[in-house]
Order: sequence, then C-alpha cells, then structure tokens
Amino acid sequence: MAEMGAVLLAFFIWGLARGLSTCLFLCAPGMVSIMVNERAGMLRSLRLGLVLSLPRILLLTSLGAVLGLAGFEALGAVQARDAVWWISLGAYVLLGLLLVGVGLRLLGGGGGAGRSARTRFWADLAARVYPESGKSDRLFLLWGGVLSLACLAEVGLLEGVAAGAVSGGEPSAGLSAGLGAALMFSLSLGATVPIMLAAAVSGGLVERVRSRQRLEFVKRVTAMLMVLLGLYFIFREAYTAITKLGWY
Repeated sequence: MAEMGAVLLAFFIWGLARGLSTCLFLCAPGMVSIMVNERAGMLRSLRLGLVLSLPRILLLTSLGAVLGLAGFEALGAVQARDAVWWISLGAYVLLGLLLVGVGLRLLGGGGGAGRSARTRFWADLAARVYPESGKSDRLFLLWGGVLSLACLAEVGLLEGVAAGAVSGGEPSAGLSAGLGAALMFSLSLGATVPIMLAAAVSGGLVERVRSRQRLEFVKRVTAMLMVLLGLYFIFREAYTAITKLGWY
C-alpha cells in the first residue's frame, strides 16, 4: 500500500510538472485572451478551466484502465506505439489549427466585403468554432479533448511500466485495470492544478482591470501568441511526419 501511494504521488508530481510547463504553455494564451474577451470573472473562468481539463481527466483515466488491462507487453507492440504516435501527431496539428483560427478571430479577422473569398472562408470557419458570443464552453470542451489526445504518446509507456511495477507482476485483470486508471487519474489531476490556477488569475485580471484599453491590449497580445503557437505546432508536426516517413 505504501508503494502504491508513493507511485500515485510520483504520477501527481509528474502531472504537476507537465501542467506547469507544456500544458500551461499550450493553454495560457488562449485562456487569457478568451476570458478577457468575454469579461469572464473568477467563477466563470474557473468553470471554463474545469471544462478544459475534464476531457483529459476522463480520457487519460480510461486510457490507464485500458493499458493496465492490456498489460505492458501489448503496449510495447510496435503497431500500438505507432498508432498512438500518429494520433498524438494529428491532435497537435488539429490543436495548431484551432489556436490559429481562434487567435485570428480574436484579432478581428472578420469576413467583411472588402476581403477576398479565401479570407472570408477562413474567417467564417473561425467564427463557427468561436462565435465570440460569450458561450465558449463547447470550445473549451473541444480544446480539452484535443489536448488529451495530444498527450497520448507521452504518457502511455511510462504508465504501463509503473502499473506493472506496482502490481507485483501478476495481478488480476480487474486489479491491473484499476491500478492503471488510478495512476493516470493522479497524473491528470496534477496537470489540472496549474490550469485552474491560470484560470483563476485570468478571472482576477478581468475583475480588477477596469480599463478597456488595457484589457484589449492583453487580449490582442495573447491572441497573437495563440496564432504563433498554433503555427509552430502545425509546422513542427509536419516536419516530424515528413522525417518519420523519410520524405526528404
């Protein structure tokens, strides 16, 4: 029992470290810009932070149960690793497109009459993803789901190793699945803490800063960061895929 508690704590700390680095890097610009744009207070911001984190908690916990049930040997198969890798790569590309679209929307990329047909198409598409009407729950739910898929390649292998070590080698199927789910639940909770803190800070910023000019400046800066971050992920994953396939 003490060994299990230690591994759960280790996974929570690992999730916390990821949340303070990769996850916060991915989420903070979009969270701040959208919450400022909607003038969301602290309670509303915390709700959106929870909506963003919920898909990852559910998916990673379910993944832990599946991996624990399948066992480390199945996870180590080349086909399984490749499938998870491609899912993660596709999720990062989708995440990049999402960041670019919403970022441009927040920067005012409307589909006015003076714009080209291609520009109006992308502006209309961005407006469908984020209508800027204050109802961003679905956007945050989609965002959280894409983020959870992007995490798959990075967390699966270590989870399998830890589940096998804690279980003592020959657990029952139910125990193995439960251990895997518990480990990944602990990791996802750790990654959620920084997101909720960032949401609280964003809500506090909106409530305390009364100047519309300052809030607009913050929104535009963070929206530009969203676009740059999205372009980075799109080109990074494209380069990674080309390199893996040997198309160079």
